[in-house]
Amino acid sequence: MCFAEETIYEYSVHYAGLPVAFVKITLNSTDSLQTITLESTSKGLVSALFPIENTYVSSCNTAFLPYYFWKTIYQQNVKEKKIILFNQKEGSIVVRNILSSEVDTVRYDNPIHDIVSMSFSLLSDVPEQKYYTCYGNYRIWQLNAEKSKTVTLSFQKKKYECFEYEIKSEIKYDSKIDSKTDILTNNIFKNNGTTYYWVSKEAPHILLKAKYKLFPFSIYLYLDNIYTQ
Repeated sequence: MCFAEETIYEYSVHYAGLPVAFVKITLNSTDSLQTITLESTSKGLVSALFPIENTYVSSCNTAFLPYYFWKTIYQQNVKEKKIILFNQKEGSIVVRNILSSEVDTVRYDNPIHDIVSMSFSLLSDVPEQKYYTCYGNYRIWQLNAEKSKTVTLSFQKKKYECFEYEIKSEIKYDSKIDSKTDILTNNIFKNNGTTYYWVSKEAPHILLKAKYKLFPFSIYLYLDNIYTQ
């Protein structure tokens, strides 16, 4: 991958054709560590009806397998602070709820990603097809990402040839722990559902667009800006 030391991606989130949120993703890369920070805030009328200020931090190795995942959630009627610790060798996940001091453990068999690190893992090698094991909100997901076709998208007055990925999702393990959660963790993947990513063929590979279902319409994510510093 040819990332600078810090790369910043800015996205707009649309629902029913209206802009509803802003997402900023920062990737800090070193020779041995990748740190991804995702910040999501509501915008427009949604800010008054459903305020959102959520932050996710994924610290990973060079293969984007996470060491820990931190999330801080401030949205309507939901407040969460959790750190998820991944032991990739032993196959265990420890979830620490900072607000309640509760600690839970989830077991798994395969190398595992969180939702954010899985997306960057896909961008790093753009496979024809790949299965991912992914943790999200006390659940273990089996994701099947497969190239379905090639499409052309425009970004900043330039046309990009893009791979369209269909990512089919299935819950492999559900701890049944009752937890309030946030929009990202609870919705980007559905049991027996499909999420779509559009990724530039040109390297370094960029996520230009994404889509997932949120009743009664779909959520769309569009890249607005990308820069390094």
